[in-house]
Amino acid sequence: MSKKLLIVDDEAMIREMVRDFFELDSFEVSEASNGRSAFELIQQQHFDWIISDVRMPGGDGIELAQKIQQLSGSRPKIIFITGFSDISPAEARQLGVFKVVAKPFLPEELIEVVNKSLSA
Repeated sequence: MSKKLLIVDDEAMIREMVRDFFELDSFEVSEASNGRSAFELIQQQHFDWIISDVRMPGGDGIELAQKIQQLSGSRPKIIFITGFSDISPAEARQLGVFKVVAKPFLPEELIEVVNKSLSA
């Protein structure tokens, strides 16, 4: 099974931490620093999961999720990571987001969410 993941966060340290952890679990990981560059990557290649911050300059996670929902064909599962309570679970579901994970988080939490999304 393909295990392609795109991490979208304006904080390089968070991208690196998440990337390193998922690569240890045999994921193929790409990175983007904002929603705009992430969407460009999504249009060029297939991803199974998107882990995205909500608030970022240069295109936030909400805009990214909205654009992904407009794509035809299979779409990646979206997981939001955020340090703010600026999106409710109901709002996230309407955007097609599988789960919202609060910062700070442990990388193990994200692996668990990704694994749960497999059976959803």
